[in-house]
Amino acid sequence: MESLKQLLNRFPVVLDTAKVVAITNDKCHVVSLTTGNDFRKCSINSIIENKHNKLLVYPKISSVVIIGIYSTNNKAVILSASEVEKIYFRNEKSEFTFDGSGFQFNRDGENLKEVLNGFQDGFGKLCDELAKVVVSIGVTPDVPAIMQIKNEIVNINKQALNKILT
Repeated sequence: MESLKQLLNRFPVVLDTAKVVAITNDKCHVVSLTTGNDFRKCSINSIIENKHNKLLVYPKISSVVIIGIYSTNNKAVILSASEVEKIYFRNEKSEFTFDGSGFQFNRDGENLKEVLNGFQDGFGKLCDELAKVVVSIGVTPDVPAIMQIKNEIVNINKQALNKILT
């Protein structure tokens, strides 16, 4: 019997299934599907010592998750989710968020969407200035073609980019 107790103490986590009730920051309220126990501060991240570099997978509300329950303090942590609402990653100077509305990339204070939109706006201004050029000898710029290129980059491409990036 003593050897069985020692063996069980080697595995301080009990696995269970639960339903997600609510999410606040990196904590989650879940209810066990087998025992009905409430875990109001279930951790989304199983390793909480590192506050700066992390990967968080946020489950959807009402989805089923696998939780680990620490037998030493009866606290729970999400180990796996049946449905994912959002993924968040941060490492040193980089941040990445992916959810139903798109992607968001930040690096060293710069946002990828803002940088690309700024490029497209600048390209549109360049097309506007180029369309004003009149050549006295030879062929003048094809203003309709320039404006079509501008429209494709500034409007159509920008709308597609904004669908992808949040």
